[in-house]
This record gives sequence, C-alpha cells and structure tokens, in this order.
Amino acid sequence: MFFLLGTVFLGALLAPVLFWSGQSLAGLPGLGFLKETDFTRYFERAILLAAIILAFPVMRWIGINRFHELRIGWDRPRCWFLPAGFLLAALVVSAWGFATISLGLVAFKAHPPWSILASLLLTSLTVAMIEEFLFRGVIFGLFRQTMPVWGASLLVSLIFSVIHPLKPELNQFHQVTWYSGFDLVLRSIIRLSDLTDVLSVSIPIFVLGLLLAHATVKTGALWLPIGVHAGVVFTKMSFNKLTRHLAELPPWFGSDLASGLGAIGILLLLWLLLWLLFSGARRTRHALPNGG
Repeated sequence: MFFLLGTVFLGALLAPVLFWSGQSLAGLPGLGFLKETDFTRYFERAILLAAIILAFPVMRWIGINRFHELRIGWDRPRCWFLPAGFLLAALVVSAWGFATISLGLVAFKAHPPWSILASLLLTSLTVAMIEEFLFRGVIFGLFRQTMPVWGASLLVSLIFSVIHPLKPELNQFHQVTWYSGFDLVLRSIIRLSDLTDVLSVSIPIFVLGLLLAHATVKTGALWLPIGVHAGVVFTKMSFNKLTRHLAELPPWFGSDLASGLGAIGILLLLWLLLWLLFSGARRTRHALPNGG
C-alpha cells in the first residue's frame, strides 16, 4: 500500500516535468505529436516512471539485490513466446472487434488512418514491456516473497486494475502547473465514484492482470505476458483509431473493446487458449514451485 501511495505521489510530481519536457522537444523533427499530447497521457507515463524508480529501493529494502531473485528469468530460447502471445491475443481480440462491427455497434471510418498502425505497434510493445517488467516482474515478484502465488496474483492484478482508470476525461487541462498532477489525482478519485463506469473498465483489466500473472508463473519468464499484453493493447488501440463508435449494448459492450461483459468473456477465452496452447511450457530454473 505504501508503495502504491508513493508511486501516485511521485507520479503527480513528475507529470508536469514530463509535460514541459515534451513541449520543449515538440519542435524537433518527428516529435511534433508531443505538442498535442494531453497532460493525462504524461501523467500515465509519470506513474509508470515513478513505480520503476521506487521499485529498486524497495527491492533493496527487503534484501533483493538482483532481478533473478524475484524468480523471473529471461529464457532466451523461449523468446518466441512473445510473438506467439502477441499473435494469439491480436486474433482473439480482433474476433471480438469484428463481432461488434457485425452487430452494428461500431463501423470503420470512411477513411481509416491505416498509416498509424506502425506507430501503434511500437507504442503497444513499449507499454507492454514497461508494464510487464513493473507489474509482473518487480511488483509481482516482491509480493511473492511473503505470500502465496494466488494471493500475489490477486493483489497485483487489483493494483493493475486500479492504476489504469486513474485519470479523468481528456482535455481538461489547459494550463499545467506544478500542482496539476495532484489536481488530476483528485479528479480521478472523484471519477472513481461512478462505480458503473469504473467497474466496466476495471473488471476486464483485473481479469487481464490475472491472465498475465498466470502466464508469468506458467513460463517463468516475461516473454509470454509481454506478447499477450502488447497484442491486446495494439488491437484495442487499432480498433479505436480505425472505427467509429455507433452504439452501446449494455452490459456486453461499452465505450470500446475493453469495456463490458463481452471484454471479460473474450479475455477468459484468451486465457483458456493460452492454458491449452502453453500447457507444456516448462518452467525455467527461476520459476516458482507449484505455480501453474
């Protein structure tokens, strides 16, 4: 809990610094998009950066000096788990996306911006690598030092599902100051009072967290969870950019592919397929006993 609170506090401090840095770099070739990036996006990245910064002193505090002591390995012969997990996740989530199109809930834009797919791919891989190193690598590894695997899985997935909706609506910050990060935290807490909105997003993310934790323990490495995470994020972002939202179908479909009971169902299907296809995956020497 102190780690989570410290992460939010430090992230709120770092967010304006990242925003101002991005604005100063926006004039460089290829970085013009930073000028239009909303402050909430910088806050998300600041939270991740803060968590990484705080993770290492916490590891030292409890006596962990090397990453492998968290019992997560980088088994290079199994690096193919990353593209395999990405492809499987992208296919399964795409199936849900095309189902929403056939139901008339969304439709492709008149002129879909296909050219952005390359940048979305890079973004999804970067986000997945950072978040899996942090959540399934460091935080999950730290929790497993003092509690059973199932307990650590539940707790880290809960944190994973709380951190992600921690933001208000976009474009609410017209002038960024030193206290804008804390203002955003306050607005986010107020937004959390809308349980219907939060639960429709938080529960699917919680299920995704459990899926990724199981993939980590199953293989004893981060290759598979990184691939699955990137595949889910890439497909979701692609559909958001290439299609337009027409209607909702509560409780099955909300504002995008990641909300509603349909999202939970498709993630459970993905989890089942991962369990079947990777049931023979042998643990590395850093994997946990009785972990999958």
